[in-house]
Formats: sequence, structure tokens, C-alpha cells
Amino acid sequence: MIRRSVVALTSLSVCLATQVLAQTPDERAAARELVSKHGGAVVLVLGTAKLRVNQGGKDVPTQDQRIQVHGTVLDAAGLGIISLTTLDPSELMSAQLSRGRAAGAAITVTAETTDLRYRLADGKEVPVRVVLRDKELDLAFLRPVEKPATPMAAIDVTSARPAAIDPVIVLHRLPEFAEWRVTSLFASVQAVVEKPRTFLTLTGGVIGSPVFDTRGRFVGVVLRLKNEADPANAPMVVLPANDIREVAKQAN
Repeated sequence: MIRRSVVALTSLSVCLATQVLAQTPDERAAARELVSKHGGAVVLVLGTAKLRVNQGGKDVPTQDQRIQVHGTVLDAAGLGIISLTTLDPSELMSAQLSRGRAAGAAITVTAETTDLRYRLADGKEVPVRVVLRDKELDLAFLRPVEKPATPMAAIDVTSARPAAIDPVIVLHRLPEFAEWRVTSLFASVQAVVEKPRTFLTLTGGVIGSPVFDTRGRFVGVVLRLKNEADPANAPMVVLPANDIREVAKQAN
């Protein structure tokens, strides 16, 4: 049962269901323009996660898990951002698997990732390494192991912070059967939360993907919220672009 749960929870940590909303012709045109201008900055991060599960002091057999998650490239040198939970789901999985168990029967999950790489729009794979982690914000920053020979596609546009009810556009890549193509989904802002930190909640999204307003301005990236009140529940939120760029300075 635990082994099946590990697989299911790993899958849960990398994708979310989305909600389809009605769009105007102008919004659809804006989405097409975003796909054309910024689709190259939406990458898949591939790799392998070795999960170790310990229940009551005893190791439980598990299998290595394939990593295939969304990432967003922020500069031409290849600095990218992903959800730390998709790279290392150990804290979330430990909390979920231990829910309702006595302290002596608690389950601890640890994760080790290897062979990380970007899969670019042209199919090229670029080895990357983690250069910065922030557990509080669910951030992991990646950078190519070797300096790119040519500038990488990146999101370098003006930032924006929409208000509640405003429409937004999320860019993401489709799976292999759809040739990894970039597409968009439409969502709306449910709320803008100011404390203890600023984040937005949306009607839908894909973890690790960039979010824009209908004027093409960068809103932020879809991540998970660390929930101190309920560690087993880490809802999807959008961390604002300005906050991401401020933290990114530490990775340079």
C-alpha cells in the first residue's frame, strides 16, 4: 500500500487539474502571442528521484521515480525556477503518509535527485544543477552545468499583479504524445493574499508554469504553499514575479 501511495503522491506533486473558462477573442489572441513570444522559456525538467521510505524505523522497498516537471527560464544564461516540492516531495509525502498515525508509526520519506536536465523546445537536453533552494517559498533555482553556447529563451518582460477576478493565462507544455508543444490555459484570480506573504490563488494552473495577465505581463509562477497548519495539504498558489526575481538575485 505504501509503495503504491509513493507513486500516486509523486504524480500528485507534479500536476493539477485545471478549469476551463470562457474567453474573449482578445484574450485568445493574447494567449497565442504569449505562446509565440515566451513558449521557449517554458521547459520540462527531467531527472530521477530516489525515494527512501522509513516506517517505524524500518525501510520500505521503493522504486526510483522519473521526474518530469515544468520549469520557467528567467534569464538568457539559463537560470530557471521550479517548484521545490516537485523536485523533492519528501516533506509533503511524509506528512501525507503519516496522517492519522501514532508517533511511533510515523513514516519518513527522503529524496535524492540525479541527472537533472532541461528539455528545450527543440528537443535538446541541457544538464542542470540546483543552485538555490527555499523551502518556505517552495522554490528551487536551476542553472546549466555548462554556460549555454547561445542565449536561452527567457521571460524578461514587465511584471504585473492582477486583482481578484482578473483573468490570467498560464503557459505549459503538453506531454510527449502531443509532441511537447506549448499551449495555454485560462484561469482567473480567486484572491490576492497579503500576509504572512503575498501570493495569488487561481481557479486552475500547472505547477512550475509561468502566469501572465492578458496584456502579456509576467504575474508569477505556480508553486505550492507551505501550510504550517496542515503540512499534508500544500495548495497551489502563484508566487509574484517581483518576489521571485528578488530571491533569484541570491542564485546569481
